[in-house]
Amino acid sequence: MKTLRRCLPLLVLLAYSVSAWAVRMERDETGRTVAVPDHAHRVISLSPSITNTVYAVGAAGDLVAITDYTEFPPQAAREKPSVGKVVNPSLERIVALHPDLVLALPEFNGAETIAGLERIGVPVFLFSTGDISNIYRSVESVGRVLGHEREASALIAELRDREAKVRAQSEGKVRPTGVLVLSIDPLITAGRNAFITQMIEAAGARSITDDIKQDWLQMNVEAILPRKPDYILLMKNGPVSLKDMQHSAGWSSLEAVQRGRVIILDNRIQIPAPVAFEGLEDFARQLHALPSH
Repeated sequence: MKTLRRCLPLLVLLAYSVSAWAVRMERDETGRTVAVPDHAHRVISLSPSITNTVYAVGAAGDLVAITDYTEFPPQAAREKPSVGKVVNPSLERIVALHPDLVLALPEFNGAETIAGLERIGVPVFLFSTGDISNIYRSVESVGRVLGHEREASALIAELRDREAKVRAQSEGKVRPTGVLVLSIDPLITAGRNAFITQMIEAAGARSITDDIKQDWLQMNVEAILPRKPDYILLMKNGPVSLKDMQHSAGWSSLEAVQRGRVIILDNRIQIPAPVAFEGLEDFARQLHALPSH
């Protein structure tokens, strides 16, 4: 029995090596060189945004597991088992599914998880997020490593066209300002480096905190008052409502709150994946229906 335990890691590594003998070297989005199987058919995605991209290029049939909090597309959570949370998913669950490729986000999935998979010979392809251009890059990467290059190219062309049409709608027009509110005491909002700030700009508005370089930040409402946002931006089904703000000291003195100038953002707009463009288009429609437009 002790001998078997000592040999188990070697046997697991051997099993992976034999099953993935036909490989090619690919450079992932962080610059690492990864030995990717020529035909990966047991893929695990460790991020809802990557999962959405896999579905969008038509490679869902090769996906054997995802993570918690995967909302888009809705069928993903119904069809695929979860290996746990995005932050530090379960290494044991991942290994039990015998993946031949894992798609991961190093900022969230945890260095220990990634290193643990690499130790037993599971190739891990890393992605990066941060701005709209990363969506196109990730679509190209997923299409390339999963053998769906043609579908990925067509999707990229479609998404670029949709982005260009949304941007064209606001060209030459005055941009209304807004403040994204995820919490009111303290205020939690998005700074310049947040993905959603770029989406707000692409839709035709401007975040009043786009001069603060962090991605997410906490502020006192007093710091917002002199910036005088035209609108309050709230997430659909989020924890904050206009009523909360109307009954909160400081917030109730903002003209946007007093006049009920609130825009509800579709949750899809904050996911750095193809589904974000649906949220972008929804926000743009609301902006261009405003009286000022």
